[in-house]
Amino acid sequence: MSKAVKFGGSSVANSEQFKKVKQIILADPDRKYVVTSACGKSGKEDHKVTDLLYLCAAHITYDVSYESIFQSIVDKYMEIKRSLCLKIDLAGEFAKIRQNMARNLNLDYLVSRGEYLTGLCLAEYLDADFVDASWVIRFHYDGSIDLDKSQELLKAQVDPGRRVVIPGFYVADPRIIKDPVQIPRITYSELRQMSYMGENVLHDDAVFPVRQKNIPINVCNTNHPENPGTMIMNDCSELDAQEPPHVITGITGKQDFTVITMVKSHVSAEAGFLRKVLAVFEKFQISIESVPVTVDTFSIVVQTKKIERYLYEIVAELKQDLHLDDIQVESQQAMLAVVGRAMRQMPKAIYQQFISEERVER
Repeated sequence: MSKAVKFGGSSVANSEQFKKVKQIILADPDRKYVVTSACGKSGKEDHKVTDLLYLCAAHITYDVSYESIFQSIVDKYMEIKRSLCLKIDLAGEFAKIRQNMARNLNLDYLVSRGEYLTGLCLAEYLDADFVDASWVIRFHYDGSIDLDKSQELLKAQVDPGRRVVIPGFYVADPRIIKDPVQIPRITYSELRQMSYMGENVLHDDAVFPVRQKNIPINVCNTNHPENPGTMIMNDCSELDAQEPPHVITGITGKQDFTVITMVKSHVSAEAGFLRKVLAVFEKFQISIESVPVTVDTFSIVVQTKKIERYLYEIVAELKQDLHLDDIQVESQQAMLAVVGRAMRQMPKAIYQQFISEERVER
């Protein structure tokens, strides 16, 4: 069996973190495919390499010197090379990057250099082969990944008896809640719902191939490798029968919504009312996030950035076409999503009490 392991920016922030990564990989001979992000922050005063590269690009665009920023990137990788006694020609790599920056600024190329350089350093440190993603990832004309062609190219690049390091990129931020309850397992469906509402744990394009093959994902902490972490699976029912899951898998949310509330007596009993409302939004090509309803109100929740250009026209048409008693617009709103596969087994009254108790405990 072969395992693919992914390390985020904080896991490869400096030479000490590289040493932890090596211990984790060598602890399991099945860990053959190693995907790494760019070096992250070592502390509060440090900066992510990717952020620094974006800054370099901005300075070039506005014809401002980027030398001090670029040098801080060079210093970070040189420290890793010295501390780990690597032989990689970083001076040559940085010279190539400078040449490309001077000749033609390609933002995608520039910001991907963090993952690229980290991958090169990690490959040498692990005595593994380096395979750049650009060598093996292919796309269809519609922009979707050509999995068959990519797999074919990957097989051609990989020696079955060797470990492989591949640069990659994901985003995660577990620092919002202090001492959160750890989730032992979560379904792909729950993950997708949480991702849609802003919990960017794993990118859909990264999850889809393994979900399709029913391959579980194990999310762990590099700084606490002894912790079992969280398993992401298609079906958790067998394990749930042995250990019932927490009622709530996760709470997440998004900001920057606008809520348009239409007030009309007994509107919920008026046949065709919702269809008329949706037709107005469809006319302006505005997708709708949610439609809360009460006996006398219909509320439409939409992303502010999608509606702000047409807001006054939409409100005017709703007033004219639907003969409303009142209409209210609230901006700067947020939506929260409570996700949990065990919630369906809990009666609503008990669930509402449970939520209240959870809020008090937290």
